[in-house]
Amino acid sequence: MGTGTKPGLIDRFFSLQLSQKINYAFAFFFFVGIFQDIFDYGGFTDVFQLTGALAVVVFVVLAQFDNVAIRFMQFLLLLLLSFFLVLTNDDPSQLSAFILLSVSLAAAYKMALFGRKTLTILGITVGLTLVFAYAAGVSHGFSVWQRINVINFVLVYLGLLFFIFEEETLSLRRQRDILTRRAESIQPFAELGTNVAGLVHDMKNDIAGLSALASVERLSDNHDTAATLQRYAERLDDRIESILYVATAGDHHELEPISLGEVLRRVVYYFVEVNRDLKHAVHLDLYVPEEVVVETRRNALLSILENVITNSIEATEGFADRTITVRAVPSREGAVITIEHRGRHLPWKEAVGTPIDVRSSQFFRRGRSARKDGTGLGMINVIRALEVIDSRMTMENLATGVRSTVFLKSAGTGRAIPDERSVTEPATDGV
Repeated sequence: MGTGTKPGLIDRFFSLQLSQKINYAFAFFFFVGIFQDIFDYGGFTDVFQLTGALAVVVFVVLAQFDNVAIRFMQFLLLLLLSFFLVLTNDDPSQLSAFILLSVSLAAAYKMALFGRKTLTILGITVGLTLVFAYAAGVSHGFSVWQRINVINFVLVYLGLLFFIFEEETLSLRRQRDILTRRAESIQPFAELGTNVAGLVHDMKNDIAGLSALASVERLSDNHDTAATLQRYAERLDDRIESILYVATAGDHHELEPISLGEVLRRVVYYFVEVNRDLKHAVHLDLYVPEEVVVETRRNALLSILENVITNSIEATEGFADRTITVRAVPSREGAVITIEHRGRHLPWKEAVGTPIDVRSSQFFRRGRSARKDGTGLGMINVIRALEVIDSRMTMENLATGVRSTVFLKSAGTGRAIPDERSVTEPATDGV
């Protein structure tokens, strides 16, 4: 059983979606109103006070969900309530209706509720508000200047909110553009420096020396010694090739046939087996039941695998079982790679077993990270790599841990590939 720390009440609240936070805020507002009625009147004296109690229940229930229907319902509820208060307001100094309206408009803008038509819908809403405010002023006998002051407040107040939100949007857009430019090259994060090729060349000279000694021993009839030397030379050569394969992936941006069994084995060695802190702490099971070859870009594939495996390792910190399982099977379009761990869940509300598409999820596209000190740049790099190789990836919370699934497209290698349903078949052989 894992021993990872659970997030506190405040952390869980701030991890909620915007619509859920707004629902909880209004539930708290009406909840305080109930106590005020009880304190002032000793109970509920009219139907409106009972409505406030019902509102608490409604908003708490709505706060348990976050989907498009809930967001539209919330926007329409706040909008209709604010319009009702505007039309029934008989006090020109009472501005609560417009403050409530600003909440609904700000939420719709922040959540991009109407897509590309968001600004149009908000503009129409503001226009209707001005008409209702003027009509209410006429029906309640406001003077001309009182009506002008109300309209002036609406224009200036909502305009200032829009400028503030738009400035934030522009700032986020600039940050996104910066992160995107950094991710353009899709360079894997694991770097050994510019001298890695020279380092490998130097080591290969030593390997050649070991092979030469093995030949000498073999000529001297010391076959056991020769076999041992040759075995060490081949193992050292394979490890060096793994380091070279991963560390120089950034230079391989052209389509090439790639054996997933080979690339996964080299990635595992590079990120786990040579890491002194992880070698005996993290157990990584690798299953590739048959030869799976796809034609894709090595730098993009390595960028995806590196980030997902690294995140999986970090997610198991503090858990007793730090096993990470990696599987690769052929599919109709290319191959499917699944990476599972038994660590921390993803911080979202989707039910267990509900896959979320990484490329379309705003959670990842906004550069968010599950770690307090994370930047989210790694997942942005993954999204960019997926777009470049025209593939997709899903992530889902399991009963214990998380499963990441990469649906890898192949540019075509001329070999028949079985149906994608084979991804659900259990692997039988380890690599």
